[in-house]
Amino acid sequence: MKSTYDRLTTLDFLDTCPESIRAFYKYWDSKRQGRQMPSRADLDPIEMKEFLSSIILVDVKRQPLDFVYRLVGTKEVDARGFDPTGRSVSEGSFGATVEEVLTNYRIVSEHKCPVYDREGVPSDIANLWQGDAILLPLSDDDETVNMVVAYTDFIHIK
Repeated sequence: MKSTYDRLTTLDFLDTCPESIRAFYKYWDSKRQGRQMPSRADLDPIEMKEFLSSIILVDVKRQPLDFVYRLVGTKEVDARGFDPTGRSVSEGSFGATVEEVLTNYRIVSEHKCPVYDREGVPSDIANLWQGDAILLPLSDDDETVNMVVAYTDFIHIK
């Protein structure tokens, strides 16, 4: 996919991304076990403890296509200044623009591929910047993406 927005849909990001994003991708990848993508049930919160504050789980609704926040980590809530859990991504997104955020979720859900987003955004919280993020597909049947898990590398500016 070609765009002026700074996102990748290939694994080329693994060579240059922050270590936390590489580690989260490797965790997700380990849960695939030969499948195209893991299911939500494959992810264990205990194993993901170091990532939880920066995790987002989004339900993918079909007909019409919509994305709804199921779980939002504490750093994600702090960066927004509110908890968007239960809201549509179009209502609670945190990114350069709502349309670019929705495009990330559409790409993941339609193409069943990772999206690596390099478009950092300042937070309303002093000295906190949303750095790079990765969005990854989840599926109960390995065919249809029914959830997207996202992880953000937040940067604390001193």
